[in-house]
Amino acid sequence: MERYMVFARTEYDQPLEHRGEVEAEDGRAASEAALEQFGKDWLEMSLVPESKVYWAERGEKDKASEVQEHREVEA
Repeated sequence: MERYMVFARTEYDQPLEHRGEVEAEDGRAASEAALEQFGKDWLEMSLVPESKVYWAERGEKDKASEVQEHREVEA
C-alpha cells in the first residue's frame, strides 16, 4: 500500500489545494479511492505518491535551502 496526497480545485482561477490523502495499491486504485472519498465535483484532481515527494527546507543556521527525500510521516 502507498499513500497518495490529493490536490484538487473546482475553478480554473483557484490554485490546486491539498485536500487529504488516500492509501491504495497503485495509481488506478488511488484515483478510484480519491473520487469515492472526495467526490466527483472537481474541475481538476491530482494525486502524488508520497514516495515521490521531495521537501525543500531551509536550514536555520545558514538559511540555505536544501532538498530532502521524502521521510516517513507518522499518522
